[in-house]
Amino acid sequence: MHATPEQSFAWLRYRMAAMGINTLEELAHRCESDKGNISRIFHQQQRPRVDTIEPLARGLEVSVYELLVRIGAVDPYDSRPPIVEQSGGSYTFTWPKP
Repeated sequence: MHATPEQSFAWLRYRMAAMGINTLEELAHRCESDKGNISRIFHQQQRPRVDTIEPLARGLEVSVYELLVRIGAVDPYDSRPPIVEQSGGSYTFTWPKP
């Protein structure tokens, strides 16, 4: 089951509090992004660009896979999670065939 927008944003607020981050602006600075972009991603109003996923995960101190679960892009109960590979500064995501 994919995370809902409400679950995604609630997790973001929880994670920020655990890290001592008080505002989306602070988080955006850590992630080299902007607060509107982060808000839209966690409200599931837009999918993140591939080049923003890793900085966002790093800024939140979670794995890329966990970030994808938390924003509702991946179902953690699916027996076939994506394969995440890094090559240089880029990531690729491959979903196994059923």
